[in-house]
Amino acid sequence: MGGINFPMLSDFWPHGAVCTQYDCLRAQGMPKRAVFIMDKQGTIQFAKEYDKGIPENSELFAELDKINQR
Repeated sequence: MGGINFPMLSDFWPHGAVCTQYDCLRAQGMPKRAVFIMDKQGTIQFAKEYDKGIPENSELFAELDKINQR
């Protein structure tokens, strides 16, 4: 995935379970396109919803750098 080499969470089964926990499930039952970055303690440090398309890796890498500098 473009140089991303860390654990990623996906909402595959049961459908909607993860999206519901992160408040990103649309009323129609489809997930919103969203990215959440957590630190090693499991605290969300970055969250962003996208209208469409694929998030820019450069934006996500910049956020990861901020977290790693703390």
